[in-house]
Amino acid sequence: MISFLFSMAGLLNLLFCVFAIGFVISLIIEQFVKGNESNLFIVQTNRRYCWRQAWITNACWLLCNVGLYIVSRNMQTPSDKFWNGL
Repeated sequence: MISFLFSMAGLLNLLFCVFAIGFVISLIIEQFVKGNESNLFIVQTNRRYCWRQAWITNACWLLCNVGLYIVSRNMQTPSDKFWNGL
């Protein structure tokens, strides 16, 4: 369970970065596309999609971290085998 939650947290972190970078790129492109309305509509739609997906991914990442906290709070602390408690 913990390895699954760690994997999902890593994947969601990667996806958030992709959507955040896509949002910033679409913001930059939106500043340069002024004349053609159809191109502006495409860029604005892409910006809204990246913004929405970034928030959804971030919320899922938060839930994953809360799940990791709940699962790991009742685990035993690892004993010190190397130094034998010194």
